[in-house]
Amino acid sequence: MSSSEAFFEPPCDPADAGDLRRELVLVKDGHRYLFTYEPGEESSVLSGIIKLVHDPDSDLNWFDAAVLSHQMGLRMGRQLQQMLQT
Repeated sequence: MSSSEAFFEPPCDPADAGDLRRELVLVKDGHRYLFTYEPGEESSVLSGIIKLVHDPDSDLNWFDAAVLSHQMGLRMGRQLQQMLQT
């Protein structure tokens, strides 16, 4: 993996943990970025990620932001599907 590539680890299922906290995880260049938030705080988390992309001292870029937002969207889709099945 080159230094410009990034990948994400699937977060733990909060239902298994008996916890409402959500996690976004990004592993890049040997660093593990963990964003923890409560349901309903998704917009704030995305705003924080955008701030990090604009921060010259941060290694996060727009590709990383896209990976993290995609990860969040997948989780929200699974939750919606579970809600519709009950």
